Amino acid sequence: MTSSDYAVWHGLTPMGAHLRENGPDLFLVGGSGSHVTDAAGRRYLDARSSMWNVTLGYSCEPVKRAMARQLDALPSGTVMRYEHPPQVTVEYAAALAAVLPEPLRHVRFGNTGSQMTESAAMLSRFYRRMAGETDRQTVIALREAYHGTGPLATALTDEPIMHDYSAPIDAHVVHVPTPPTETCDPDACTGECVRPVIEAIDAVGADHVTAVMFEPVSGTSFRPAPTHYLETLIVECRRRGIHSIADEVTTGAGRVGAMTYIERLNEVPDMLVLGKGLSAGYFPLAALVVARDIYDALADPPVRLGFPNGSTTDGHPIGAASGLAVLDILTADGFLPRVLQRSAELTEMLVAASNSEPRIGAVRGEGMMLGVELRDANGALWSLRDVSELRRVCREHGLLTSYSVGVMPLLPHLTISTDDCRELVERFVKAVGAYQA
Repeated sequence: MTSSDYAVWHGLTPMGAHLRENGPDLFLVGGSGSHVTDAAGRRYLDARSSMWNVTLGYSCEPVKRAMARQLDALPSGTVMRYEHPPQVTVEYAAALAAVLPEPLRHVRFGNTGSQMTESAAMLSRFYRRMAGETDRQTVIALREAYHGTGPLATALTDEPIMHDYSAPIDAHVVHVPTPPTETCDPDACTGECVRPVIEAIDAVGADHVTAVMFEPVSGTSFRPAPTHYLETLIVECRRRGIHSIADEVTTGAGRVGAMTYIERLNEVPDMLVLGKGLSAGYFPLAALVVARDIYDALADPPVRLGFPNGSTTDGHPIGAASGLAVLDILTADGFLPRVLQRSAELTEMLVAASNSEPRIGAVRGEGMMLGVELRDANGALWSLRDVSELRRVCREHGLLTSYSVGVMPLLPHLTISTDDCRELVERFVKAVGAYQA
């Protein structure tokens, strides 16, 4: 078969080359626990959690049952115009807000993380228009960050190749260097760590900046931002009347061993974006959560339509039902501590593996969001191409992974067992050993 014989495709993948090299027998037909099976009957350990979102594995019966009950009760609905919102969605919003840090108490639902990062930046701009601050349009984002794809999300994402091929993109986005994670000392912090952000604000003019967006753990480098850096950043934004937006599409909903990364901060951002694990990947679901003061300022806007942003399936009742079931699991006694325990076990196994395989380097990240450095004989990090090619070798060894520059991302299910962690590391080490750069 040729690429033209397939109706389904995705723009991110050059379909011709992909199908010539792979073919239909790689299509997935089943999943159980931490494993999936393709059309040829081959079994893989999924160390990417189906693009990082199937957080509870492929056999989470409580979530399946909740979705089935909701299908029988009310299979569809929307909160877009709030004329008749699904009761389950209203209940889920309240339950979700209750486990988030104050004052983040108002939830706006969507379908994808990209949609919600865009919505956050656009809502900040809308807020400015309603406040008569129409010059505040610029959004500042960190380098090595991934905020999705879309007219504004692509601009916020620090991947120049995406900008080149998606041009023209939003021009009111400025990127600044990430914090110096290795040299940042919280006990001797003078605030210099946020100097690049402040300099960017000063260069644009504080009265022209509407928001600063950040990932607590970089989705590209897998380096966690120091907590005191994030706290200082939020404080400095607040002093200048600038919104701070935490993008926790990846880190939220248990991935870092907590409901959110920001709950460990003494300062809370003005907005929070969640996605992926909210529904354990069983239904497209994402959320933008805003602080009370932003909600209060926009509850009665001086325009008929309010904030003109959203889609028909926002707040879908099946998504809300899955979200409630996931929330019950995440907040059960001992669940999140077990995620941290399993993460420590997996990290220890990977560090031990580096002693026998010199190309495996340091392990970065938090919880079940890990990045394993890959280095050549001279100590240099591998190129994106080499890591991508290693991903193919991993697949041949029964391990599904993602890829990044110099780092092999490992984001297994939060429910992965110790035995599966051991299998993951064994397959990874064999793949590295078999790969010829």
